[in-house]
Amino acid sequence: MIDLTIDLAYLARYYGISSLRQYISPAQASAQNKENSDELTIVTEDGMITVNKDLLLKLLQDPEKLAKIMKLESPENRYLIIQQFNEEDLVKVLPYLNSEQLSFGLQYFTVDGLEELLNNLPAEQLIFLLLQHFTMEDVTRFMQENEMSEFFESTHLAKKDVLEYFEGLEYEKFQKLMMNQFGPDFKDKSAKEYLEYIENMEDREYKRFLQNMQTPEKAEAITGLCEINPDYYYEFDNSILVRPMINLMEKEDIIKTMKTLDPEFLIPMIEELPKDLIQVVATQVDHNDFAEMLSSEFPEMLMQMLQGK
Repeated sequence: MIDLTIDLAYLARYYGISSLRQYISPAQASAQNKENSDELTIVTEDGMITVNKDLLLKLLQDPEKLAKIMKLESPENRYLIIQQFNEEDLVKVLPYLNSEQLSFGLQYFTVDGLEELLNNLPAEQLIFLLLQHFTMEDVTRFMQENEMSEFFESTHLAKKDVLEYFEGLEYEKFQKLMMNQFGPDFKDKSAKEYLEYIENMEDREYKRFLQNMQTPEKAEAITGLCEINPDYYYEFDNSILVRPMINLMEKEDIIKTMKTLDPEFLIPMIEELPKDLIQVVATQVDHNDFAEMLSSEFPEMLMQMLQGK
């Protein structure tokens, strides 16, 4: 039997009972409930009351009255009820929580655990979080050479965007890049001539040209291309994009950022927690929302609780 705090005085007024009798024990009440199929005796430290079961069930189906009787504004009472839920019913509470409430549960994950959660987000959601604090320049700081090279192999990389990037590049950097790859004959050529040369490259030569850029040149080109076309962020695995967040942010700041996710993305994260921790998170549910949920889905379970089952 769970030790719920019940508003017996409210029940007494509802049934027109002037006082609460206090002469039987919970054990006696349980025996009495088994003997009488029409009535229910509820016993707490505050007293006892015997009510008609059918009328009580009807009363419990009214969310406003249910919240009053069961004192659902009390976190302790909500927690005691939630503890009775099986895992399937427990997760039904989570959609009633907002992002702030759901993100409370993220504190129970380690940084490695948060990294795994971020890796499993849809790419657009991770990019949304990333761009609140960082740019592709920050991402490239943690990229390996082979990861940069893979980007320039992408069939989604448009040559017009590459030409636009080089068109905006400082002439001295552009000149150095071309001379490194094609020798001193390119020293005195103009930026326009460089662009025309790149534009007229055959595909194999063009790909080789991109791959032969030095690592800092590749990093800068990736950053610039993502500024030209943010869709290029999608060319990178989540495991790459998440690195600045994990390496440069404190755990509390990561969680604070994750609060901006919609509940639909946070709920699967919280469902990964052990049952006892999900119960703690779920207890934050608004008592009115909880009453609505209980009255519509769990009236029989509430009756069983009141009967001490």
